[in-house]
Amino acid sequence: KQWYQRRVRGGHVGQVWTVDWSPTSKTLASAGQDKTIRLWRQEGTNWVNFLTLEGGNTRTIRQISWSPCGRKIATASFDSTTCIWEYRGEEWELDTTLEGHENEVKSVSWSRDGDYLASCSRDKSVWIWDVMEGGEYECASVLQVHTQDVKRVVWHPDEPTLVSASYDDTVKVFREFSDDWECVQSLVGHSSTVWSLSFNKSGDKFVTCSDDRTLRV
Repeated sequence: KQWYQRRVRGGHVGQVWTVDWSPTSKTLASAGQDKTIRLWRQEGTNWVNFLTLEGGNTRTIRQISWSPCGRKIATASFDSTTCIWEYRGEEWELDTTLEGHENEVKSVSWSRDGDYLASCSRDKSVWIWDVMEGGEYECASVLQVHTQDVKRVVWHPDEPTLVSASYDDTVKVFREFSDDWECVQSLVGHSSTVWSLSFNKSGDKFVTCSDDRTLRV
């Protein structure tokens, strides 16, 4: 099998920081320095920007994440907020803006069942939000166990377990106990910033990558 590059028409103004496929893989979302979310679909051999969402964040969008149902998109922005866009009827609307972080939000992630949303920030904290019926969001926990910027949060593919990666060279694992979230494990080994992480499909392994030029599984 060979890979071919397809033409992309239209585009962002400035750096593009993040891309994410919708759950159906029929739509691609991108975002970046111009503070917009652009939605793309394939038309023939080209990918076309058919819709631009703007007016949510006021600074660079660092990461976007589709919800499992494919009807919501969450953003992590340098303006210290997370915006939630929702597809209602035939239109995308800005549903809510989640505030609380004291500095740039670096990453955002939905749990597989869509019941939780996690965010992390340069303020060294990880926030977990309960997604309530009726589209409300309630802060379930503010976790302050890292000593430096938190770069990435990722949910386990099957379990209510959250993992974070940080500028403090560590990886933290969080689980819920008695209606509160706790850090149950701190993984050390990298000698510099842990930039990102990814679970395999079964969830029995995850890999981290670091500024120390190594991967760890």
